[in-house]
Amino acid sequence: MMTSLFSAVTGMTNHQTRMDVIGDNIANVNTIGFKASRVSFATGFSQLLQAADKPNDTAGGKNGIEVGLGMRISSIDRIFNQGNFENTGNRTDLAVQGDGFFVVGDAAGQYYTRSGNFQIDADGALLAGGGRYHVLGRLADKNGVLLRSSAVEPMELPFGEKDPAKATTNVKYFCNLDANASKTQTYTASIAFTANEVPATGAAEINDLDQVTAALDDGDTITISGKNQAGADVTVDFVYGTDGTTLQDLMDKINSAAGYNSSGADGSKVGLDAAGKMSLRDNLAGDSQSTISMSFNDAAGSASAMVLPTFVSTESGSTGTHSASINVYDSRGDTHRVEITFTQDVTQTNVWDWHIVVDDGAIDEVNARLNGDSGSVRFNTDGSLLALEGGPLTFDPPGAQGIVINLDGGTVGTFDGITQFSSPSTTIALNQDGHGMGVLSDFTVDGSGVINGTYSNGITRTLGQIALARFANPSGLQLAGENIYESSVNSGDPLIGVDNGNVNQVYSGYLELSTVDLGEQFTDMIIAQRGFQASSRVITVADSLLNEVTQLKR
Repeated sequence: MMTSLFSAVTGMTNHQTRMDVIGDNIANVNTIGFKASRVSFATGFSQLLQAADKPNDTAGGKNGIEVGLGMRISSIDRIFNQGNFENTGNRTDLAVQGDGFFVVGDAAGQYYTRSGNFQIDADGALLAGGGRYHVLGRLADKNGVLLRSSAVEPMELPFGEKDPAKATTNVKYFCNLDANASKTQTYTASIAFTANEVPATGAAEINDLDQVTAALDDGDTITISGKNQAGADVTVDFVYGTDGTTLQDLMDKINSAAGYNSSGADGSKVGLDAAGKMSLRDNLAGDSQSTISMSFNDAAGSASAMVLPTFVSTESGSTGTHSASINVYDSRGDTHRVEITFTQDVTQTNVWDWHIVVDDGAIDEVNARLNGDSGSVRFNTDGSLLALEGGPLTFDPPGAQGIVINLDGGTVGTFDGITQFSSPSTTIALNQDGHGMGVLSDFTVDGSGVINGTYSNGITRTLGQIALARFANPSGLQLAGENIYESSVNSGDPLIGVDNGNVNQVYSGYLELSTVDLGEQFTDMIIAQRGFQASSRVITVADSLLNEVTQLKR
């Protein structure tokens, strides 16, 4: 009889423990990063009344006869499953997606937590546990390179730290120069030559033209005058009969070396289009001063007459240019305006010349030893860069160290820099690598836990990386208060590393919520309550039986 009493007591005691755990879970339903626990029961001792017997030739086997002596707690397990995230928008709130733990510590040692509600103190230290522990990680050097071989140490954000000025060493140019930026100057006749109202050809006799109102006689003259592309005067007389009698003879005279020298590279050529209109077109594109006009002289005095066209400019000659500017920095952080002007070389195919002016000419060859300020850029026939010749740009800013700037037009044979296509010129100075002095003003945390500082000069540099620890058996961790765990002999040693994010992802502006499921906890509460009640009923009944026993002797 007494056995049932003590067995029931174990049931009551252990269900009370289960209620304690449920109570702890429910109490922490809103605790950041809390992991719910569960209680597992197991049978206790048992009293063997009769051992089991095996079958024999005359009788079958018998099971053993034993009476259980109650139950015990097998384990209380903390379940480290992933909690949901709450968006807080606070940059120092961090959450881990994965099985890692933030590493925190104080003078006494290292601890681990999933609670990422960190804060920053007046010294820039990143703290956890309400300011009790430092968040640990690896710091970066002054160049923003993480010191991966160093031990984890308290993370500190050096607000107010200066980022010194850096002189520009490279300027990157990008985009396109118009392959057809340069135009060829053309003058076109105001009227067309016709014969019997049909557009004339070069073989047409001048006297057959509708524009000849009285036939020309030998010796009559058509005078062509104007200027060539370079601006030199051009005057040529076409003597009817002596120089020919057809339109082609007239054009040959105009195109001759004594005229517009159409065979010369810098000459111009007169032609006749299908409508019978005569035009003068420069051989080279680019700036031009060429003009043309015609006049008739009845040298024989025989009343010969001819209507001649006037010529109007239908396309002005121009040389394609394009400018781009950017501010570069010297060693003191002063800026200097570097303006580059590209000018298409109309005498060569797929070639542009470039020239740089610094500070609108204030930095020059004499005072600042400006050098490397001109060159050329060549393109392949597919529009890709062939070569950027000239440079580097060098000069000595007043009071600062000398500057040497590499001019980067892109990779030869590719289209990642300057190109030349038949599209508008859009080349810009895409970027430069210098900057003025700045002060650390802000920071962000990326998915790998890397803290990137933003300086007032626009520079972003890595300050450090928050360390994460993983354990072979996270359930073996022991609570140390303040949502902090410490390792135990059964958790395994912490594997502290700077995770690459493939396993653990850090989210800034989020907090991991408690994993307590109230529905599950309330169900467990009912079960524990019923278990406790049932065990208490056993004691009541056993007490009644004992009372009956004591009543047997009266």
